[in-house]
Parts: sequence; C-alpha cells; structure tokens
Amino acid sequence: MAACNPNIEGMDPGDPARGPGQLVGNGDPVSDGNFAGGGDAMPAPREVMPPALGAALDCDADCRAYCDGLGLENPVNVGLCGSSWGVGLALRPIDRAEACRRIHADFIGRFPTPTEISEVCATDRPWGDVVKSVIDSDEFVLVNQRRWADDLLYNNRAVNFERAFDMDELVGKTYRGRVAWDQFAAVTSAHPVVMRRHDTPGDRAEFVFKLFLGRPPYEAERADLGRLYQLWTNGYWEHPHVGVVPDAFVRFDCVDGDGQPDPETIGECTSIQWGYQELTLAPDPGRMVNEGEQEGTMWAGYIKPNEWERLQLPGRVIAQQPAFWETTVDRAMEQYFGYALGNAVPEVRHELVRYLLRYNGDIRALHYAIGTSFAYLQSSEGASATDLRWTYGPLKQIQVEGWLDTIKLTTGTGLSQCDHRLPHPEDYVGEEALEEAGGWAFALVNLSRWDVDEESRDVIGNYRNLARTLGGCPSNEAGGRFTTVSVLNTAVQEAFVADVCGLDGGGIDIERLLPAGVTPRQALDAATAEAILAHQQRLFLGRSLDEDERALATNAADTCTPAPCDAQTFARPACFALLSSSEMLFY
Repeated sequence: MAACNPNIEGMDPGDPARGPGQLVGNGDPVSDGNFAGGGDAMPAPREVMPPALGAALDCDADCRAYCDGLGLENPVNVGLCGSSWGVGLALRPIDRAEACRRIHADFIGRFPTPTEISEVCATDRPWGDVVKSVIDSDEFVLVNQRRWADDLLYNNRAVNFERAFDMDELVGKTYRGRVAWDQFAAVTSAHPVVMRRHDTPGDRAEFVFKLFLGRPPYEAERADLGRLYQLWTNGYWEHPHVGVVPDAFVRFDCVDGDGQPDPETIGECTSIQWGYQELTLAPDPGRMVNEGEQEGTMWAGYIKPNEWERLQLPGRVIAQQPAFWETTVDRAMEQYFGYALGNAVPEVRHELVRYLLRYNGDIRALHYAIGTSFAYLQSSEGASATDLRWTYGPLKQIQVEGWLDTIKLTTGTGLSQCDHRLPHPEDYVGEEALEEAGGWAFALVNLSRWDVDEESRDVIGNYRNLARTLGGCPSNEAGGRFTTVSVLNTAVQEAFVADVCGLDGGGIDIERLLPAGVTPRQALDAATAEAILAHQQRLFLGRSLDEDERALATNAADTCTPAPCDAQTFARPACFALLSSSEMLFY
C-alpha cells in the first residue's frame, strides 16, 4: 500500500470526484455561447432541372454563385447547398411539433410534454432560441455524460468510482462550455478511468487513438503512441472508507537515479511519429508505494498538476491531427442524423470544422449548428423524389432511458432511476455491504442518483432491471449498451406497458387517461372515444389526431364489446396502444 495516506478530512460522499478533471474548466467559458447560424431562412431550390435518380451531382459556377448569394450562416446549410438547393433539390419541411419532439429526444433524452411543446417550442419563438435553451439545460449535459459513460465503460468494480465521478464532471464542464474540446481530449487521454480499463501501453494507445481519430491505428502508430503510455500500470488502492478499489498507478521508467532521462532507456518513453516527444516523470520517494505488488510506483491520487499536464501529452499530440476535428464533427453528425453525412457531403464536414474552431473548440457550437440546420430540421415522413439521404429527415430509435423516462414523466408511474457513474451500487448498500464498507459507502449511494429503500437500505432496482433487459443502464462489465429490436424486447416492453396502463388491473390512475369532464363510468360513444384518444395522444405523442385516427376512435366506440362500454374500458387499451406504438420507439 501507499507509503502515506491522502488527506481525507471532510471527504464528501456526495461529491467523491477526484482526478485531473478537477484541474480544468475552472476559469472563463471557452466562448460567449452566442453561436451564429440559427436564423437562416429555408432556401428555395434553384430553378434548374434536378439531377436524375442516381446521377452524379455537379455544382457548377452558377450553382456556386446561387449558394453564395443566399447569405447562409449555418455551416451545415452552407456545406449542403451545393448538393441540394444549388442543384435544384428541395428538402422536406418539418412542422414545429415534430421538430420539438426530435430536439427533445436528441438533446434532452426524452420526448417532450405538452407544456414543453407549447412553451419551449412555441411557434412564435425563434428556433435558434429553442436549441439554445435545450443546450443550456442540465438534461443536455446528462445525455452527453451518459454517452461518454458508454464510451469509457464506467464500472466501479474495474475502476475506482472516484475516477468515474471525476470524468463525469469533466464531461459536464465540457458540455457547459467550460473546457475546449482539444483540452478535453488531452485530459481524457491520460485519465485514470481510461488507463485502468486497459492493460498494456499499446492497448491504451489504441483505445485513445480510435476514440478521438475515428479509426484503429496502424501497428507503427500503435507502438509509437504506446511509448507515451509506458509509465502507466494498474493496481489496487486502500480507500479509507470502502476498502480496496482498483485504480491506476504511475511508474518511473526511462529515468536515471537523479530523475533525468536515461540515455540507455529513454527511447522506450519517446514518440517520434508526430514529432519528437519524450514523456518521463522524476520519482518522489515520499509519494511512492514502498511495499507489495505496486512497490516503486505512485498512486494516481498523488499526481501533481504539472505531472498531469505532462501525462496528457498523448492527447495533445492527437489533437494536433486534422482528423481529430473531423472525427469530432462526424461523431456529432452520426449522433443526430443517424448516418454519415460528412462522408456523403464532405463540404458539410469542412464547414463544421471551421465553425467549431471559430468558437475555440466549444463543443456546444457544433451541437447548436446541427440542431438549427435544415438537414436536421426536415421530416422523415412522405415520399422522396431522390434517394439522396440528406433530402429527408433523420429517423432513429430512442434509447431505452428516453423511452422509460417519457413514460415515467407522462404517466407518473413509480419508477426509480439509474446512475451511470456507479453501475454496481449494490456493492455499498444492504446489510452485508454495510458491515464491510460502512456508512460512508451507503451515503455515497444514497446521495447519488440511485434511489434507496429506507426500510431495506437497498437499491430500488425496478428501473435498472427493466432497462438492462432492453439494453440500457449498462453495467459495463466488458462491453456497453446494445440497441436492438427483437421478439424478446417487444414482449418485455409490451408487458411493462400493459402493467402501466392497467390492462389486468391496477396501473396508473384512470383519471390521468381521461380528459377533463369525462368520468370513468361514462358511456362510450364516438365523441367520448375521440376525446379520450385526443387527450392521450397529446399527452404521450404531443400531437393532435388526424382524420384516420378520428375514424379509428369512432370505429372503436361502435364495435366495443360487450356493449355498452364505458370510458375506462376504452381508455386503458388506448393507453397500451399508444405507449407501445412505433411512434414511441422511433422518432
């Protein structure tokens, strides 16, 4: 164990984050947050014959002049013009309700409530203001923290939970505009939550390379970058409150007795692929482990700010590559469009990179540009005159948490929640865990996002158990979440919805499923059925009935058996039909 213990006075179980993320993002914001491009007007296609189906696009001089004369500010619109309006192609219009639903699912992580549709996405409110408001929300930060938890595979059995909390705070600072993207990459590239997840220098180099450059490294690149990870090793640390936890340690390779680079071994800690880069640390006997398997190493918790800065050299090297910014843009486009628009129309990628750098690497600018672009703000419904993917809107499957949180919010059903920072809270609660870990560990869970039963002093797992069956709330043992549509998933989802809607008794209060003025025992006629369906559709889907749906309500009232039916007989199956519909799973 370590030669000396860290100062743990006042260690707060409600704020356990410790690591390099605490050292950055504590000053001025990266930018002022006033991003351009949210007020473009949808252009009309140039009056030319659109290209034939499958024909190559050719934006000639007249096309370029037309696009230049539009005065577009949004970088996606600017890059897309030569492949759409400039060559005579139109994009599909989207109505405000559909746009509101999409922006909430993507940026907030769930579908909007009727109030949010009418207020946040009010028709008289500029769309740029709508996007700015959702980006400024805590939910937007949480959605992206969850995405990075998936990428980095937080697991408190594999990595000290303090590191996951610290990395989560770093992501939060970044998506609040406090940390520039290249600095985020640098800190992440040497973060213990990443280092402890991998065994060898080459493994660490390959993971970070793929994460920020979007491809596996060539063997020479892997070996070369791996030399900058030569100092890292894995071990275990005696946490003062929860016992032994896995954590990252640092070795003092490639230095002589005076702590200077050793000419005989310095090559093992030197990268030459992207310029000459040496990475060594001078040993400090007062911070070194003096016994056991980690003898001669230093626990990551003892690393000083200037040493963290040196250890982050791999990330700074990677961030100097042009592919770094391109990969960042491509990941965001895949996240929101669901396809690789940057590969199909490279001009969009180019413009977005310029835009992101214009705002000093403030990642919010990238999300704002995409959320206000016409490639994003177009409908996925209706027929298309072309097979070009960017001429119709995104269509994606909502994540499990988004589906559950929407049902939880709209129905008021009693579900707990998950905390991606601590996938195994059961290690610190319950009678057995309390005997081993003590009250501090219980307080850690109790003050996290997990809900704890006060009587059993155990985690309430109804949300987690359901979500993990469907691919959400991953425990990150070896891999992360999965997204699939299967018979098993469908059966699990339908059984849950049937329980929520009370098809077999129980369920949510019937009054929640009925509009004002309609009572549960009221006789069911066409007008009542239409009013019930309209109420539920607005509540769950955020839109009004169309003519076909009105006809379905009328038919249901006319054919309901055994007659005479009442309002609640129709309301609960209607609830089931809506909550299990494809419109609740895809957007």
